[in-house]
Amino acid sequence: MATQNKKKVLFVITKSNWGGAQRYVYDLTTNLDRSKFDPVVALGGDGVLVSMLENAHVRVIRLSQMSNATSLKNSWKNLRELLKILKIERPAVLHLNSSIAGLLGAIAGRITLVPKIIFTAHGWAFNEDRPWWQKLIIKCLHYLTILLSHRTIAVSTAIVKQMNWPKAQNKMKIINPGRTIGVTYGRSEARSKLISFQPELEPYQNDQWVVCIAELHPIKRHLILLEALRLLPHFDKPVKLILIGEGSERESIESYIGTHNLSNQVFLLGSVTEAARFLKAFDLFVLASKSESYGYVLHEAGLAQVPVIATNVGGIPDIVTNNQTGILVAPDDYPALAKALNTLLVNKTQAATFATALHAELIERSVTKMTRQTESLYQQER
Repeated sequence: MATQNKKKVLFVITKSNWGGAQRYVYDLTTNLDRSKFDPVVALGGDGVLVSMLENAHVRVIRLSQMSNATSLKNSWKNLRELLKILKIERPAVLHLNSSIAGLLGAIAGRITLVPKIIFTAHGWAFNEDRPWWQKLIIKCLHYLTILLSHRTIAVSTAIVKQMNWPKAQNKMKIINPGRTIGVTYGRSEARSKLISFQPELEPYQNDQWVVCIAELHPIKRHLILLEALRLLPHFDKPVKLILIGEGSERESIESYIGTHNLSNQVFLLGSVTEAARFLKAFDLFVLASKSESYGYVLHEAGLAQVPVIATNVGGIPDIVTNNQTGILVAPDDYPALAKALNTLLVNKTQAATFATALHAELIERSVTKMTRQTESLYQQER
């Protein structure tokens, strides 16, 4: 039950690694009005989110199977565990994040009569590259989660448009994520620190640096970005592409770099802790994704006043307005991507104008604003 008239809010999330959904949970739990709400987080695994929440004095409940809940057997175990937790915790609000936790949590919340069930849709798995029948099954499961929840928060306009089945959109509310990046390194210091991570960059510290921060995953279309890079003309200050992130596509990217003799032009830095702090090292930020539910990295680049180029997909237009605050191109169109890169690498004034305009918009999209909007949903009558 709520303590001292506070509403207990139980957040549930599948994994405790550090991604967009985990950052969202951390930002909300640490910014809730503690005079009104008592946050608790139930999660799978023992990743960085656990220690961050505990350091922020947010109580954590570990779910023994949740991070590996893909089989029916594990799903049943997770459902039973969630039912047990809900009966003990008796939250006023159950706030669900990620697909597995969303569906199982919504079922458990309905069984235990939780007064308010909120699901945040961070993205739809049916947008991934899958067979059509898998996409249909996944969309049915997402749809069921929305119907079982009292309200669904969509992190972007595209999230709502993509769930176009009966009654779903009426239960959804768009709340764009807020974001802060704290103190960033200046250009010279940021480059020096990145060179310490990747000494091969040292001869090129005065060149033009373009960055992509993204998981090395097929949906991020790094190979399309590399194709675009090859179409760029010669510049007096050569262009270097720095890829920050890890993932299953590393081997394919390395093979492409070797095949096309790009080893002196493309550099893989792997995972970089608090990568946003290094953004001022770069002349441009580019994201070639085929699908993107929101695009935290673009939000961060905007806050750091780095000019951005991205694909016109998913929630990206909620962040970047084409030819006003950046350049948007169609996905998988590497000639168009190359043209956009060339435009902003040549025209520094235009690039700076876009970056200034984007920063002015995103500075208003704060974590505090996102939290207050979310709190209003917690307090609304169903």
